[in-house]
Amino acid sequence: MTLIWTLLAKKSYNKNIEFILELWNIKIAQDFILEVERTMNIIENNPICFEKWEFNPDFRKGYIHENVSFFYKVKPTEIVVYLFWNNLQNPKKLKKILLNSK
Repeated sequence: MTLIWTLLAKKSYNKNIEFILELWNIKIAQDFILEVERTMNIIENNPICFEKWEFNPDFRKGYIHENVSFFYKVKPTEIVVYLFWNNLQNPKKLKKILLNSK
């Protein structure tokens, strides 16, 4: 299966890296990047390994770190990553973003 990131996924991934760099250091940011790469390899090989999202089961919710989740959909020929989410943010905002995405 092909793994595709939406523009929103790319932007939110970069924002999480910026946030990490502001609070911590380059080593923590590099660890985050490596964990994202590892996790993307996992879903490429086993797309349904993460739980369905409780508000819309078309999305699956995966974890990069206890503070960062990501949301994706499994389609017949591709896996689409929609968003990387800092779990410290308002969950109402998350619902609004994902429930309005196509």
